[in-house]
Amino acid sequence: MLQKRYFFVVVVILLSLLVVATGMAAPQSDAAQTTDTKQIAAPPADVLDGSLDLPDPAQVGVRSRSAMIPVSLTPAADGQLSWSGEFALDGDNISLALFAPDAQNWHLAVQAPGSELVALDQAASESVSLGIEDASYPGELYSFAGYEAGSWTIEITAGAQVAAETAVDGYLVLSSDSPYQLYTHLSTHALLAGNEVGLVTYAYDADSSPENGAPAPLAGTIEAATLVLQTPAGEMELAMADDGLHADGEAGDGVFGATFVAQTVGNYTAQVYVTGKSAAGEAFTRTSQHAFPIIAPALQLTDRAVSAAALDDTRMQLKLRGTAVAGALPGVTAFAEVWGTDAKGEMAPVAWIGGIAAPSLQGSSVTLPLTLDARWIALAGVSAPFELRNIRVQDLDTSIPLAQLDRLDMYVRQMPEAAYSTVTEVTDDMLMGEHPTVQPAAPTAGVVMLIHGYCSGANTWPTSHFSSYAVFSDLNQNRSHDQFAQLIDSYGDNFSSFGAIAHSQGGAASLHLYTYYWSGLDNSSGSRLIQTVGTPYQGTALAGNLALIGDIFGVGCGTNWDLTYDGASLWLSNIPSWARSRVYYHTTSFTDKWWRYDYCNIASDLFLSDPDDGVIEKWAGQLSGANNLGHKTGWCHTTDMRDPGQTQDSSRNSNMNTYANR
Repeated sequence: MLQKRYFFVVVVILLSLLVVATGMAAPQSDAAQTTDTKQIAAPPADVLDGSLDLPDPAQVGVRSRSAMIPVSLTPAADGQLSWSGEFALDGDNISLALFAPDAQNWHLAVQAPGSELVALDQAASESVSLGIEDASYPGELYSFAGYEAGSWTIEITAGAQVAAETAVDGYLVLSSDSPYQLYTHLSTHALLAGNEVGLVTYAYDADSSPENGAPAPLAGTIEAATLVLQTPAGEMELAMADDGLHADGEAGDGVFGATFVAQTVGNYTAQVYVTGKSAAGEAFTRTSQHAFPIIAPALQLTDRAVSAAALDDTRMQLKLRGTAVAGALPGVTAFAEVWGTDAKGEMAPVAWIGGIAAPSLQGSSVTLPLTLDARWIALAGVSAPFELRNIRVQDLDTSIPLAQLDRLDMYVRQMPEAAYSTVTEVTDDMLMGEHPTVQPAAPTAGVVMLIHGYCSGANTWPTSHFSSYAVFSDLNQNRSHDQFAQLIDSYGDNFSSFGAIAHSQGGAASLHLYTYYWSGLDNSSGSRLIQTVGTPYQGTALAGNLALIGDIFGVGCGTNWDLTYDGASLWLSNIPSWARSRVYYHTTSFTDKWWRYDYCNIASDLFLSDPDDGVIEKWAGQLSGANNLGHKTGWCHTTDMRDPGQTQDSSRNSNMNTYANR
């Protein structure tokens, strides 16, 4: 009996070691475990360089060189369904793409400038797919070269049996290589029900503009602009104006705007439709597509001085006060800059503090506690008077600002002793707070966790390239960065520690986890804590386009705000330099041959600027303050594109495996 028991114990131990050595996968639960949050702080340099400022929506707009036209088929006299449209197209190398659930049953005819109406042979088209991972939609693409700019007529016919149940049956995308493009941005990030929200648009010359940020508008270019909104309550169409009254700057400056009062909480999509004439005198048509949430207002901050008192010899607590607008509060983050008076009598930054807040609610009164390590005061060499600047409370899931104040006086009732100590360096506990003393017991040793991205249908990493790994799996899901991060943490509880090798959104979720929560990442050791490939740290233009196209297919994972330029920029504004510095990231794009038109995905190329990996542009994959391990051509975002999928690169995977934390 004793020998059998001994044998059983040995077998269990060996199996446990085998799981860690060869890899482990476990099903994921929708219910993430509650985890300890960090007391986040950032040094004065982060305050002064502006990296933690809320983004300006005018700087994170969408660029478009195409027009995505909704197609709604109507009954014709012969019993067929039909649609037709006339569009002004400029530039050379015209592309026409059709996305519809039954596009193979649609028949297209095109009349180019100076030509007769010609039926297109579907055999001459190229089957394409537009999307991210499993949120991809099929289509047909036709290419035209050698035609003059002018008016194009397009006719579509289909059998009566292919009528869709949605108001829009499909989308026709028209694009060219014209340098005259459209730039469109939200008027505000205060996306709260009851607020005035708008879209602002203008034309610009891509040949003389930077690849990101706001380009210079071309006045006198746009002739007409329309905003079409899909709200939870229905469709709304608004004329856009260049009159200086619709968040559009000065009247007559070439910038058009339209605003509306967001009445309903939920997901909104918007399409801006523009016609105009380029500087070369050629008529053009452009659209841009957007997706954004409207959330319920939650609280208002009270504009009165903040009182701070010692929690212990090192830390002090200060309490922001406010009023709840209605009911229970959502999960929120709260942040503020702390400033003090230096030896010259001038105000100097001490630290940026905050994190996930634990609000207390008494009636309608809200208290949001923030914690400051007093060693920041000693390090800055400042004293009273103190003040808080750029105070903000944001929704945890969307990072949308719920309440903001420019400045508050801060009175210290009791200063911790650490404020009078000699501090010569910044320690981890000054940046993140005290590490929890009690860690959950984990049955296995440390691993490197292989993490997929948004709406992934399978593990994207070839496990044969890795050792001592575990496979995170939350397939075919649409998660915010925070939801994604908590699921990673929940799975990570199976291990004493883990590092992260992550693809696409999985990289942002890993960084979110490390920034906000204590997890197995903080227990790991090695050279590289988080390694990522193809992560859209600054978002992707595809997010808005897919929101509209996904509606007609009725499948997919849904809109992800964190993957839009706006959502990503709001999220990044809360990620301090110390967290970014633990990320090692790679970007890729297609192989560029001089004799051919190159791309990763010819369909997404209609919406993205080169170079791109078929989902994100190179510039949008950059993470300021992190470790850029380079850009490699010949690799695309997923395996179904023109070049191999970026997660399949055995050379890069071997390098990441060698240096990964575990």
